[in-house]
Amino acid sequence: MTEAVQAAEADKTPRFIRALRALNDRRMAAMLLLSLAAGLPFGAVLGTLNAWLTVEGVTPSTIGTLSLITLGYAFKYLWSPAFQVARHPKPFLGPRRTWLISLQVPIAVLLLILPFSNPASQIGLIAIVALGVALLSATHDTVLDAWRIEVARSEEDKDLMAALYQFGYRASTFVTGFMALLLAEFIGWQMVYGLIALMMVLAISGTFIAPEPEMSSKPAEARESYQSIIPLQALRGFTLAVAIGWAVAIAMIAWHVFASLTQVPPPSGSAFVREQGPVIVLLTVMLPAALAAVLLWKYGRTPGATLPNRPEDGQAARVLNSLFRAIFDPLMEMIGRLGWGALLVLLLALTYRFADAVWGAFAYPFYLGDEYGAIGHTMADVAVASKFFGVLMTMAGAAIGVVVISLIGRMPVLVIGAILAAATNLLFADLARGGMAIDAFLEWTRLADPIRMFAGWAASISPEGQGAEAGARMARLMLAIGGENIAGGFASVAVVAYLTSVVNPRFAAVQYALLGSLTMLIGTLGRPWLGEMIEVHGYYTVFIVTFWLGGVAVVLSLLEWLRIARQKTPATQDAAGA
Repeated sequence: MTEAVQAAEADKTPRFIRALRALNDRRMAAMLLLSLAAGLPFGAVLGTLNAWLTVEGVTPSTIGTLSLITLGYAFKYLWSPAFQVARHPKPFLGPRRTWLISLQVPIAVLLLILPFSNPASQIGLIAIVALGVALLSATHDTVLDAWRIEVARSEEDKDLMAALYQFGYRASTFVTGFMALLLAEFIGWQMVYGLIALMMVLAISGTFIAPEPEMSSKPAEARESYQSIIPLQALRGFTLAVAIGWAVAIAMIAWHVFASLTQVPPPSGSAFVREQGPVIVLLTVMLPAALAAVLLWKYGRTPGATLPNRPEDGQAARVLNSLFRAIFDPLMEMIGRLGWGALLVLLLALTYRFADAVWGAFAYPFYLGDEYGAIGHTMADVAVASKFFGVLMTMAGAAIGVVVISLIGRMPVLVIGAILAAATNLLFADLARGGMAIDAFLEWTRLADPIRMFAGWAASISPEGQGAEAGARMARLMLAIGGENIAGGFASVAVVAYLTSVVNPRFAAVQYALLGSLTMLIGTLGRPWLGEMIEVHGYYTVFIVTFWLGGVAVVLSLLEWLRIARQKTPATQDAAGA
């Protein structure tokens, strides 16, 4: 009997109870505060900023192009190797916490700068500042994810910290969503961003109560590496090929963003996605994975000792050696451990959040606008329905996800989350067509009257005397947003718990950054194309398209569940049947 099976036999306490016991730990309090520090800048540059731009009359196609600044979140794995391990003397707060606070402070400063610009005439300045926030925030997420995985001591810790991360991240939308939209009508956008920056400063306190993981201080030389089993020529050639591919991809994205903000007319966003999007994915994801697989096939799956730099090596050779250890060691470990399953894991990460992530930049234009099938609500309507009621529903979805994971496991929850994320696009499709199906559901369930009473309360908080419409329109909006947010919270917990389980803690920074980035990559690249589709075909068509595309993640989740089920060892099967 293995040690894992013996441990399972020794502890008959239900998994759910063990997870509750783990809450009594400062790691969990730190996780909650640090998740707020992660969510505030993301909401400020993707959600609140888009609402401001919509009110100022910026078109959906421009917003779609501007949202490419969030590619920093989708490509954060490109610089994640720099945060894999500490290679310098240990800082006062420890390597992980020093990086966290070094990123949090400039984020807060940039959030204070952002509103002092005019969207109508200074869209370029807004893009530059927002890009800085996005890049720093994406890097912060990389360090935070590594910390979260490294300090976890058990499977219950991993699931609970994943849930707290999602809970805090979603709670930050109270600040960047409900509070921001509501207060913008009273105090203006400058004060709103000042409050967001202040909340960011308060969230930094999580860095000081967070324990430093022991793994982050382990010297690089103490780890095994594939460097010693691969000939020097192949090592440097493959590393150089990946570095060049990443540089070309970054240049392609940077040029398109620059041209979109400076050229009249701007280049086609759909053409960029159609022609250059596949090349970017190929260079940044598929090429490194394929080269890592080739090295494993040719030189074996067993790593050796890390080789020290030779005295005769120049600076370029030393850099290539470091890049190999930082890039290829994590990739080769993951592919060697998962085999062909690594391809399925990568595809699942790429597609799982597409159905809801791709249209996130256009949520405010859909709620607030009056063209292309948009539904023309006020900011107070959206603040109540999306950033108050919707946030509560997101937290409820996350809580449901945690409970269901503790009862039936990760993979069934992953499949259910994919189904829900795709299906809820149909709610918004119905909303864009007038909401007849939603009205029928409300009448059948007798939810219409309670929701309209809630909408009547919301009407009193608008300084314009309009507020949330106490009628069927507001009831439809709340039901659609509530359903979508429950599904989103549920799916978020499912995918974070799943990706955490796939990652080797020794390579947490790179492996999780890669997989986590992929969940946003396709959706982010698809936004310029989606913005143009909205202006040509309208929102209804877009929601139907995203519904069908969400089916890809459902199929891949089922295949991954089957793959994992077939990999059960005899000892595991015996323990499960005992």
